[in-house]
Amino acid sequence: MHAKRITIIFLILSLLVSSCAMADSVVDTIMYAGTTQAFSDEAVSKEDLTTILRAGLAAESAINQQPWYFVAVTNKEVMAELGGSGMGFAPPAGAGEKPEGMPERPEGMPEGFPEGAPGGDGSMPAPPSGFGGGAKAGLGNSPAAIIIYKSGDSKSPDASFDCGLAAQNMYIAAASLGYGVKIVSSPTRTLNGENHDALCEKLGVDPSMQAVAVLLIGRAADSADASSGASVRDDLEAKTSIIE
Repeated sequence: MHAKRITIIFLILSLLVSSCAMADSVVDTIMYAGTTQAFSDEAVSKEDLTTILRAGLAAESAINQQPWYFVAVTNKEVMAELGGSGMGFAPPAGAGEKPEGMPERPEGMPEGFPEGAPGGDGSMPAPPSGFGGGAKAGLGNSPAAIIIYKSGDSKSPDASFDCGLAAQNMYIAAASLGYGVKIVSSPTRTLNGENHDALCEKLGVDPSMQAVAVLLIGRAADSADASSGASVRDDLEAKTSIIE
């Protein structure tokens, strides 16, 4: 009996430690994932895509309206057609290379953080994904994309906000799986444009729906350089307050 109690206590402690580690991992993902601007050609597996889509479906929505529909696209010809309006930006030649004259990363600074950014003192881990050295990845530049559509007849007081929550869920899920992610809205101009109904038919979407965002997903390219392209965030004091 004594040995059984010890075993149970050990299992409980192990679960607590595991839960704490998982919580830290999620926070790290949110803090350091960044925006990927250059993707490799490595495919996103169907299993991972399904997990990411499930994360979107798990998002909260007002009065549980779930006013969304997600379309995952890996077909390059389809992505080229959807991004053919010029709203996507292919990475220029030399994307990810260190600009001429840019100083080397100071000793002790984790790769992926520019000087002055959070973690620039070496106290925080580098982000798992690159930023592309100024390149602007668009639809067709990633191995996979997820289009988020919003229902036109939802009773939600703000269906767009609900879809934003779903987008963020999928972003975090993809980053947690080790993928680079970028959320873009510019392709929606094409998706909701004059060929809207035809594109909806191609994608199996009810034409009453409107595209609100697109997630670009894939492994960050080896050439991606977060140091020269990462955006420095405002200080906590500048954008937040705590009322005690």
